[in-house]
Amino acid sequence: MSAAAARRRKQQQKRAAAPKPGESADPVQLRLDSLLDDPTLVEESVAYEALQLAQSSVRRNVKNGNFSGAVEVAYTTSVALLSKSGRVSVSSQLLAGLVQVLVETHTACTEEWVGRFRELDAAYLAALDADAKMDPAERGRLQRLHLHFLRKGLRMF
Repeated sequence: MSAAAARRRKQQQKRAAAPKPGESADPVQLRLDSLLDDPTLVEESVAYEALQLAQSSVRRNVKNGNFSGAVEVAYTTSVALLSKSGRVSVSSQLLAGLVQVLVETHTACTEEWVGRFRELDAAYLAALDADAKMDPAERGRLQRLHLHFLRKGLRMF
């Protein structure tokens, strides 16, 4: 085989192994995506791991200047944690991070974000109401955290 043919073959292999457009090559993001699709997300340890991975991905995106990617990861992970696992306490940490990134990046108020805040609010309240065994003191604390999240979001817009 000639050197040129070997180079072409190596380039073709490299292109075949490269991630497709829209597909992440980041191992943290890949692990996060797999956890969000995992049926064991309802377990607190799995939800907490997803939170840690999401926070890491958000910080990395902000550091790299990919602000839209950072807010997208925070938003989609928050919705998934609320709707699939119902873990309000875990999701409240990520929601605080979402508002912080939105404020830091001076994200404009759009109809899309208003709708997203409505969706987050509805999912949060539904997950909070679904947990009938929650201690009343903890429920009150989580309600205050959510109110703080909404107020910060309103100030941003």
